[in-house]
Amino acid sequence: MRVLPLLICVVAVGACDPVDHCRVNDTRCSGPAAQVCDSDTRWVEIMNCDEVAAQSGGAWTCQMLDDGSGHTCLPVEQDAGEEGGAQ
Repeated sequence: MRVLPLLICVVAVGACDPVDHCRVNDTRCSGPAAQVCDSDTRWVEIMNCDEVAAQSGGAWTCQMLDDGSGHTCLPVEQDAGEEGGAQ
């Protein structure tokens, strides 16, 4: 009989959704993707920087905006002296 309560606890813990909950409207980068927290407090991809690069050309990466208001795909700035960079 002692096994039954233990089994119930294991099943209950295993049924918990391991979703990374967030605050609504927060943003973040997850690899090459910009994500926003939706009204269900779950991260949703809003932009994939690899897809932006394929459509727009150049290199793009997910970054925080300069004013800190969120994350989005921005072009990668090349250093001076690199191919295509300012000299």
